[in-house]
Amino acid sequence: MRSTLRPMVLCLSLLASRGASAADSSPVDDGIERTLRQLLVVSPYRIPDAARAGTIRFRVQTPGAPWAWPETNEQHVRTDGETTELTICAACGKEAPPSAEELRRYLAPNAWVQSRDRGVIAFARAATGDSVDARMSELVLAVQRTLTGPVDFRDYGSATDALRTRGGDCTEFALLLAAAARARQIPTRVVAGVAYASHFLGVRHAFTPHMWVQAWDGRRWTSYDAALGRFDSSHIAISVGDGAPEGFRGEMQAIARLHVLDAARVLEEAG
Repeated sequence: MRSTLRPMVLCLSLLASRGASAADSSPVDDGIERTLRQLLVVSPYRIPDAARAGTIRFRVQTPGAPWAWPETNEQHVRTDGETTELTICAACGKEAPPSAEELRRYLAPNAWVQSRDRGVIAFARAATGDSVDARMSELVLAVQRTLTGPVDFRDYGSATDALRTRGGDCTEFALLLAAAARARQIPTRVVAGVAYASHFLGVRHAFTPHMWVQAWDGRRWTSYDAALGRFDSSHIAISVGDGAPEGFRGEMQAIARLHVLDAARVLEEAG
């Protein structure tokens, strides 16, 4: 099932992570390249790997209309007038625990996250770990080993589309991961946002549209990124949903307005 309501239109981060060779093997016409460049959010600084592995505090703006930034277990939001401070790390957010109804929603299949499909169920058997983290890590690897085909930025393909074509961008990586997790009875939600890339289309140090998932382990929501391999503190969440494209309306406009004003590494205090 494919949608013309694609919220992200183009998921740039996967291609950026694969480097120039991937771009060379997937030609981009001039019109699409112009669109790609419009979706890049320039970073004020280079963000080294060491900073991305820790805690980063961003100051951001979305001129023209404020954005309702989500508070998650990994993203703390503090708004001061027109500027929003986002602190991102492994466990710095103050998200309230989900209700039973929310957990049912994020465990249920839908038209895009088909967790009861026989092919998805068979695919999910790759996860045999004895903890949610172990099973999610195994499913991340399974998705990466399976989706080795062309990077397709034009469609919003479902989890079963991804299995059938063995390709896609970060959208399909996220939806297949979410479907497989739900098939293993792990409540999983899909996140739309941006992630940092050191270079893309000749632009250095920018944030690109991206999607990943968060899994509930009984205590908190934890992020897993099948497209880029790992979640880090350069992932800025814009919205959270169940994977249906209707739940992500407005994100592209928010990204187009987004300005990252500052990015500072937060060092842990000794003792």
